[in-house]
Amino acid sequence: MYRHISKYKFLFICLLLTGCATHFSPDAVGDLFGFFSGLWHGLIFILSVSVNLLSWFLSLFGISFLSDIQIIGRPNTGFGYYCGFILGLLAHGSANN
Repeated sequence: MYRHISKYKFLFICLLLTGCATHFSPDAVGDLFGFFSGLWHGLIFILSVSVNLLSWFLSLFGISFLSDIQIIGRPNTGFGYYCGFILGLLAHGSANN
């Protein structure tokens, strides 16, 4: 009996916390990242990760440097964006001779 009550509490807390999820403004939703944006983001993945790590390291010392650089563009179109992103990532490994 008590086991079911704890499941219901857990479910209630999960439903309560979904209201804290990030929502995008109507202006941002009108301009989604698509396939070609995903392809570009996949191609510049190494640069994005490098800048992200540098930004994170500098933030430890209170320096805000390029903090708006993200690895994956949001909001995006979903499947199309991720297909382009994966194709862009595959371009890094296809140059092996």
